[in-house]
Amino acid sequence: MKEDKILIIKFGGLGDVVLSLDAMYSIKKNFNKSKLILLTEKPYDDILRKSGWFDKIVLIKRSLFYFLDIFQIKKKIDVTSLSKVFDLQTSKRSSSYLRVFAKSGVYTNGIGKFATICHSNPNRNFLHTSDRQKEQLKLSKIDIKENAKLNWLYPRIKNNKTRFALIVPGGSLKRKYKRIPLEVYSNIIEFLLAKKIKPVLIGSVDDQQICQTLKKKFLTLDNLCNKTDFFKIAELSKQAIISVGNDTGPMHLISRGNNPTIVFFTKFSDSKLCAPLGKNVSIVKYSCNNLVFGKTVIEQIQRLIINQ
Repeated sequence: MKEDKILIIKFGGLGDVVLSLDAMYSIKKNFNKSKLILLTEKPYDDILRKSGWFDKIVLIKRSLFYFLDIFQIKKKIDVTSLSKVFDLQTSKRSSSYLRVFAKSGVYTNGIGKFATICHSNPNRNFLHTSDRQKEQLKLSKIDIKENAKLNWLYPRIKNNKTRFALIVPGGSLKRKYKRIPLEVYSNIIEFLLAKKIKPVLIGSVDDQQICQTLKKKFLTLDNLCNKTDFFKIAELSKQAIISVGNDTGPMHLISRGNNPTIVFFTKFSDSKLCAPLGKNVSIVKYSCNNLVFGKTVIEQIQRLIINQ
C-alpha cells in the first residue's frame, strides 16, 4: 500500500510562521496517519523541527527567479509520491510552485489557477492571517484547532526570583517605519526601573545600535540583543512579568507564551491583518505624540502588573 505523504509549504518571516502554527498543527491532527513534509527555509527549520509534527523538512533557498525555486523543489521532493499539498504561504511565488504538483495530479490547496481547492474569497487579503487560514483549510474540511500544543516551545518555568520585563525596541531594517521612537522606550524603562522591574532588551543584529543606545542611558538593564535564539525568547516570555515591543517577529513568539504582552502598531501596519496571537495580548496604536502615547502605555503596563 502506498504511503500517504502530505506537503505543507510555509516560509518566513518569523511572525508569519508563528501565526501559522495552529494551521500546521491542525493539518497534522487531521492526517495523523500520514507522513507530513514541510517545505521551508532557514532559520525556521530549527523551530519547526522541534515541534515533532513533521517527518521530513525540506529546505530551499528562494531565488529572485521562481523557476530556480521549482528546480530545487523537483530535485529534493518526489512530487509523484505526494497525495496532498497545502500552501500556507499563498504568495504569488508559492502559488507558482503548485503547477509542479498539479501536473502530476496531486491535490493542492492554496490560491491561483494551479490550486485544486482554491481559496477564492475576494476579501482574503483583508482578513487576519489566522482567519484567512481557517477559511482556506475549511475548504478541505479541516477545522483549525486553536491553541496548538506548544509545550515543545514553551516549557514549564519555575517562578523566577528576578522580576523583569522583556523590551523589543527594534525591528527589521527593511521596515524601520514600524519602529516606535526610542524616547517612548526610555520613558517605559524609567517607569520599570522605578518599580524595581529589570528591563531586558532583545533583538537581532539589526537592533544592536538601538539596544546599545538604551544600554548607555540605563546601565542597569540587561542587553541580550543578538544573544537569544527562538527558544530562549520563548523561555524568557514565560518568565517575564510583562513584554513590550514593536510589531516584529519576536513579539509574535512572545505573545504565544500567554504572559502579559503589549504590541505597538504604527500606521504602516494593520493589527487587523497580523496582530500577534495569545491569551494576554494588548495592541496599542502609536499616536505620533510621544508624550501622550508614552503615558497611555505606562498606564496600561501599570494595570497589567498591579497584581504581580
